[in-house]
Amino acid sequence: MKRAYRILAVDDEDFNQELLQTLLEPKGYEVVTADDGKQALEILSEKNIDLILLDINMPVMNGYEVCLRVKEDPRTRHIPVIMITSLDSRESRLKGMEAGAEEFLQKPADQAELLLRVGNILRAAEYEDAFNYAIMALARAAEANDLDTGNHILRVGEFSALIAAELGQADKFVEDIRLQATLHDVGKVHIPSHILKKPGLLDAGEMEEMKKHPAFGAAIIGDHPQLAMGRDIALYHHEKYGGGYPAGLRGEDIPLAARIVTLADCYDALRNSRVYKPCYDHAGAYRIITEGDDRTRPADFDQAVLAVFKKKADRFEELYIKMTDQAAAQKRSA
Repeated sequence: MKRAYRILAVDDEDFNQELLQTLLEPKGYEVVTADDGKQALEILSEKNIDLILLDINMPVMNGYEVCLRVKEDPRTRHIPVIMITSLDSRESRLKGMEAGAEEFLQKPADQAELLLRVGNILRAAEYEDAFNYAIMALARAAEANDLDTGNHILRVGEFSALIAAELGQADKFVEDIRLQATLHDVGKVHIPSHILKKPGLLDAGEMEEMKKHPAFGAAIIGDHPQLAMGRDIALYHHEKYGGGYPAGLRGEDIPLAARIVTLADCYDALRNSRVYKPCYDHAGAYRIITEGDDRTRPADFDQAVLAVFKKKADRFEELYIKMTDQAAAQKRSA
């Protein structure tokens, strides 16, 4: 049996919390309350929350700060936020939207409108969650025969989103690449496990077999318009800027999303040990990407993407450590 939707109501006024509980609980929603932003973030770290109703003017941490923290955290950014406030200026609304809020309602909120907005957002979120879950399930299937990747697909998604944001891409592009970059190696489900797990360099025939995984990935993803970026990434993430495989595309003929993932994937692969190679520390991975070695050259990458990597190298290292530690903690608690 599916649990009730759980809504976090964040307001420093008891009256407002009670009003929301009185309105929402008879409709079958579970309402959890928080008196301030700090308490709200603590609850979010402990409970699965489906929607946040957020006041702006609060002690300790205001609603804008809370929303920003929620949307910056990979674990909570998917949770929709409705800001409910007595502030009615255009600047307040714009600031709320910049913080990442999905909706903005005026106090005292019209009860019928609030219920309608809550219902609509939760239905939309449920569809999006199912879509995202299906993508992640498909991406994780590709790692079934690769025992050493850990949180590889998630890290590649975060690195790709970081690069896209620094390149000035729209929020939708950033969010799409964060999710769909995880599909880059989905075609490996068709590669024999003895090749994926071989403890050493592949011979010529094995390498030719491995080079089929981009086309396999594109075929698996298909032509659904919502997955067009994922298909491009899967098919073209080995198309080096100066020519790669499977199509030998060069320069800006390679879709931008694939050019971004090429570097994100390379950095994580260098950091991550595999059966056929040791891992590098951050300094070693940075040196190989920016100076080259016997397999990788700086010219392999889009130079704008490479410039972002150089500028944000410290952030790459921070994300790698943070997400690797999270994966280890999850494995210990499983």
